[in-house]
Amino acid sequence: MSSTYIVIEGNDGTGKSTQAELLADYCCQQGREVITVEEPGSDDPGKTTPIASYLRSLIKNGTLARDPEINLALFSAARHELWQQKIAPALNRGAVVISARNYISTLAYQGYGEGVNTDHIMAITKLFTAERYMKPDFIIILTLDNESERKKRIAKRSQSIDTSDTFESRSSNFQKRVDAAYRTIASKLPSSHVIECYSNGHYKTVEQINVEIQSIVQQL
Repeated sequence: MSSTYIVIEGNDGTGKSTQAELLADYCCQQGREVITVEEPGSDDPGKTTPIASYLRSLIKNGTLARDPEINLALFSAARHELWQQKIAPALNRGAVVISARNYISTLAYQGYGEGVNTDHIMAITKLFTAERYMKPDFIIILTLDNESERKKRIAKRSQSIDTSDTFESRSSNFQKRVDAAYRTIASKLPSSHVIECYSNGHYKTVEQINVEIQSIVQQL
């Protein structure tokens, strides 16, 4: 059975990790081996590696002043580690790999958000990963064009653990650039699908979004 690489993207607070877990359950029900990863790392050891998690701790540390190129370097190093140790081996044996974030985050945050040349980001990413990594089978982008709701969701998530990091705490203008970036990026990638978390005056439930994602990947 051929492998499938699925990426779930979007700004902080859109529910990527939750949707990745629900999608993993769905794919398991289809009889597939499923591996879930989180870039640039995760609190869950099963979704990361020790090196990627260490790099993530540096990235999340907002007290460490650094320029956008250093952010690109840190993300690229973590990306290389996850590709080599988690993603590529799983794809090679025919598994479904579901990733919360990939290089599209760097295009949105470091490129459109922090001003790094996007062609440069693409070149560095190709150097650190592989052609298969650059072309996921499905890219699902969750959008939430409401800054107050985004902050509310992050605050709720942070009640039990401090998850606020370098990018979650950036200005509203920065977040707007990132939100717009995801739509621009999606328009350029044929394998991308945008799901609005807010539609027709209502916020969609977790279950509603999950159903939409399932309809996208049901051709698995």
